[in-house]
Amino acid sequence: MRAWRDVWSRAVLLPYVPCAMALYLTGHLVRGARLRLLVADASMGVGTASSIVVIGYAANNILPARLGELVRAGALSKQTGMSATQALAITFVERVADGIAILALLVAGGAIVDVHPPWMVTLERVGVGVFGVALLAVVAAAKFPSTMLHVVSRIAGFFPPRLRDALVQIAGDVTSSMTALRKPRRLRLVVATSLVIWSCETAMFACLLPAVGLPARAGVASLAMGVTNLGILVPSSPGYVGAFHYFCSQALTSQGVPPGTALGFATLAHLTFFVPVTIWGVIAMTVLGIRIGRVAAVAADARRARAASTLGGRGARVVASLEPAKAQPRATRFDRAMVEALVPPGHLSADSLDQAAGFYAIQMSLLPWNLRVLFEIGMATFRALVRVRHGRSFCGLDAARRRRVLERCAFGGFEPYRQLFRPVRSTILLAYYEARGRGRTLPLVASHGA
Repeated sequence: MRAWRDVWSRAVLLPYVPCAMALYLTGHLVRGARLRLLVADASMGVGTASSIVVIGYAANNILPARLGELVRAGALSKQTGMSATQALAITFVERVADGIAILALLVAGGAIVDVHPPWMVTLERVGVGVFGVALLAVVAAAKFPSTMLHVVSRIAGFFPPRLRDALVQIAGDVTSSMTALRKPRRLRLVVATSLVIWSCETAMFACLLPAVGLPARAGVASLAMGVTNLGILVPSSPGYVGAFHYFCSQALTSQGVPPGTALGFATLAHLTFFVPVTIWGVIAMTVLGIRIGRVAAVAADARRARAASTLGGRGARVVASLEPAKAQPRATRFDRAMVEALVPPGHLSADSLDQAAGFYAIQMSLLPWNLRVLFEIGMATFRALVRVRHGRSFCGLDAARRRRVLERCAFGGFEPYRQLFRPVRSTILLAYYEARGRGRTLPLVASHGA
């Protein structure tokens, strides 16, 4: 740890970190252009497509096991109207294209570095095998859709009708999602954009090397980028914490970089991509989350009732599913602080404050899972920004400062923050007026957002 601290104490952040962030964000804009090529939706601009991509990356920063890929596919599905299976298939195609581009740059970088360790050869062979099989599956679905549907139909014939229909439907969605890859020009553009994306990320690594006193060597940067990104493709912790640092450090130490310097570089590289993509993702989730919620509600209303087998010897249809009651969440210290900040001082007794905070916690827990994820990411970012700006947590601020901070966010000129805090203030004020309506000694409060 002492060596790691020494590296950070000597690190030169300017201009290297801003340049590296710019390169990384440029890569995400190119990812948005690639997504447009695969979706072929003229109504979706590059900015929206890039934001959908970033939503997945931001969700991966807070969810384990790369569950952000599912969040990203859900956002794509709701934004474009395609099925969830089609969105997941397009996400899979992107991961295959990413893997092939990473391998190409890793092999190219490995050819020019001073040391080529044996484990790198093993990694390259495993990568070629995994992504080679995945590429064959993509080619089969794109080039021979009729054959694939025929094979799936024959195999599905051995299953019960309900499962057979589901398998055929999934196969149809997968083959239809490969439409863009059947056009040679668009396929070439997908390959080209994939190489540009990972070239930008390689440049990001190269740009950060001088920040910790290392020469900006293209081979070392390509090796660090390739090994790190192949390593974190395996589901791991939220934000790839630990996995990212391990693989990046191993790549650098294989080239003679001291372990402390390697770990310091890995930490700097991790923060360089973690911070901007999380902020962008939170804003994108806040803006697009409203649209996603509306589409999800329409889809739920339009969903047909599912057929059940029999009930009491007669045919029946399931129109709703009842889930077992779950334990109600308890209000946290942060929930209580939010209530105190929105209701003027002296207007809530301790018991009423606890009840309002509990009501708020329960209502937020009832949000649909996708909106719940967006909300938690937004709140986590809000708390982090408060800590950075004020040097202490939101709960650690005095009551007057908490109210000023929350008022600037909830009623200020920054639209994403106003959208984020709209359900917060509405729910808390609802709890307040509910308590007032039950005869508690709570005077009427004028609110900016009521």
